[in-house]
Amino acid sequence: MATPQSGITLTHRKSGIFIEANVLNIEMFRPRIHNIQHQFQEIQQQFATEALGLTLAFGKALWSQLKANSATELKDFVSLGKAEREYAPATQRDFLVHIQSNRPDINFSIALMVVEQLKAVAEIVEETHGFRWVEERDLTGFIDGTENPQTDEKLREVALIDEGEDAGGSYVLSQRYVHQLSKWHKMNTERQEQVIGRTKADSIELDDVPENSHVGRVDLKENGEGLKILRHSLPYGLASGEHGLYFIAFAKRLHNIDQQLKSMFGELDGKTDRLLGFTKPVSGSYYFAPSLEQLAMV
Repeated sequence: MATPQSGITLTHRKSGIFIEANVLNIEMFRPRIHNIQHQFQEIQQQFATEALGLTLAFGKALWSQLKANSATELKDFVSLGKAEREYAPATQRDFLVHIQSNRPDINFSIALMVVEQLKAVAEIVEETHGFRWVEERDLTGFIDGTENPQTDEKLREVALIDEGEDAGGSYVLSQRYVHQLSKWHKMNTERQEQVIGRTKADSIELDDVPENSHVGRVDLKENGEGLKILRHSLPYGLASGEHGLYFIAFAKRLHNIDQQLKSMFGELDGKTDRLLGFTKPVSGSYYFAPSLEQLAMV
């Protein structure tokens, strides 16, 4: 059975670092992939009780050069939406590194190692340090990831490709959102709940979920089956400056992620997610995170 990368089904970690880069020299980059994985394994052994997770993922242009005829659903992220406030820009990058654990200090050490390995072979264009907020809530005050699977079996079922040469791999979406909290906090709790589609205190789905609420836009079914994804999103930012949510999701089918996004940004039926009136995406990329066995062969 294929072995997934350690970070894909690792949940409830208290901090994470997200690094996105564009590769400058693919032949010099190849051995760095293995160096990063090897050095991470050494750090894992050093801190064996800390539940460290690392995921390396690749954009379509890069992955097609590293491993042809693999990850057939993988595609470049394209911009979505029409109105300025409901627009998702495409900033497709080549390479994503997702580091997570309960130890920000260890995460930072891993990030330093990654950055050193990428010197001269890749340009880092995004580095975001996230944290798990009170009761796993987003900065809006609502619990994030309520619909995530709760058992290891279900986590694997939702996030991991289960057959073929890509078994053990996962499709990934990354988007960084900038929140407009001053605007958000002008609403009372009841109005906020109508925007989200859940109660704020305990994250229970409303009896009558508004169609244009966040839940109403992303709770999708096809042929009676839910289009499920695994969220690993974390809040980030400065109290005195820009802050929001680094949204990252994993799924065994890119289709599941893609349809949710299209629904949010009005690409399916013209209706958009009301939450987009209070937060704005400033990046967007699709990636493929191969199994450890597949990663070792690139």
